[in-house]
Amino acid sequence: MDAREKFYKREYEVDGTAARQLQVMPDYEREQKEVARPRVVEQPAKAPKLSHGIDFFSMTLLVAAMAITLYLCYNYLQVQGNIVQLERDAMVIGQELDTVLAENAALEDGLNSQVNWDEVYKTAVSEFGMVYPNKNEVVTYKATENGHVIQYMDIPE
Repeated sequence: MDAREKFYKREYEVDGTAARQLQVMPDYEREQKEVARPRVVEQPAKAPKLSHGIDFFSMTLLVAAMAITLYLCYNYLQVQGNIVQLERDAMVIGQELDTVLAENAALEDGLNSQVNWDEVYKTAVSEFGMVYPNKNEVVTYKATENGHVIQYMDIPE
């Protein structure tokens, strides 16, 4: 009986669709053939040559790169600090502006409440002879960029 027949004539137990091997015996003939081969003795790999350090040029380049990196980091932190300080200053100035605008509005309301507009109208009409203009007496002009008008000559009648 050759090895092929031995391999295929093992005993199996059939349980449904699964076939299980009842007994697994090691194949001594195959193991003996593997043992009979001559072994090749592997020699240990040689250790790579160790570097005795880094040369002067590489060390100088490394130190320069580190110095530049530290300088850039320091400048970056200074710029970030300046930006934060400017943001704080802008916030404080904005709060001051809000306070001044609120005070101005309160003062304006106080002044407007003290003025009697009916008395101003009566004084303007009776003492100064002022009247509302007619539609043909109103002269319109185009506003300039700076917001005020300079009169170079008299207005024609």
